[in-house]
Amino acid sequence: MLVLTILALSKPINANEIYISQAGDNLDLEVQQRSEDNYVSLNSNGGSNNITIRQGMHEDGTIDIDEVGSHEAYWTITGDGNTVGSAQTDTNRSSGGAPHHLANIVNGDNNVVYHTQMGKQGHDGFVEIQGDDNEVNLYQRGNGGQKWADVVLTGDGHSVDVMQRGTEYAEAEVDLTNSGGAYNFALTQNVATSSSFYSITGYCTNSNGCSLSVNRNN
Repeated sequence: MLVLTILALSKPINANEIYISQAGDNLDLEVQQRSEDNYVSLNSNGGSNNITIRQGMHEDGTIDIDEVGSHEAYWTITGDGNTVGSAQTDTNRSSGGAPHHLANIVNGDNNVVYHTQMGKQGHDGFVEIQGDDNEVNLYQRGNGGQKWADVVLTGDGHSVDVMQRGTEYAEAEVDLTNSGGAYNFALTQNVATSSSFYSITGYCTNSNGCSLSVNRNN
């Protein structure tokens, strides 16, 4: 596995930027940015790659309590059979934290996308996939700002799981276009002190139907 790390030594480093463009198959890559105000742009063309980006963490995987967040990551993945994971987090409470933005664009089949955003402030999450038999797991948790998720999938046989937790407002907009194989979609919104909203557009032409589950608690 190739691990690319940006870390702070004597004092926090702000505004780290990483740009990655790779072509080929069977790559294991993990990018770690352990301070605040981080930016990653990644373009991957190939199959059977395992790529993970973590923003806001220690070397042992624990979170820095002085790290306030404000991370951005943009993915473009072209190919089949890839597993891609993004994690953005902060636990700073005294300074209020800062919001996160994460976007994943995937073209191909049989890909798995893990999208995780945690921390006190708001989270923006965007996933757009064209292809068949892809899987999306999107998780947002935070108590200080809005959680927003926009998921657009075009193709057959997808599995999508969206979970939004914490106080403050949560919104999920999902568009599923299907031309044969069934899709499975589950949405959970657990918002303690504010309201939530969701919009689902689905086209299912499978004779056995598609699976849709929505659970809300606010």
